[in-house]
Amino acid sequence: MDVRVIHLGVEEPGCIEAIRDDGRTLVVGARTFTLRRLNGHFVLEGEPYYGTRLLLSRR
Repeated sequence: MDVRVIHLGVEEPGCIEAIRDDGRTLVVGARTFTLRRLNGHFVLEGEPYYGTRLLLSRR
């Protein structure tokens, strides 16, 4: 699935390489993003809830 990685207004394309933890963890470009309970966004592991996040897109 195609995704966009967003950080500080900059967007870059990506593709989900792996899905882990029953869909709560996604790997994109060798970086791990986890689903945050606070806001429902996938955010780069180790960053705060407002950090680098994924925007899931449909084709």
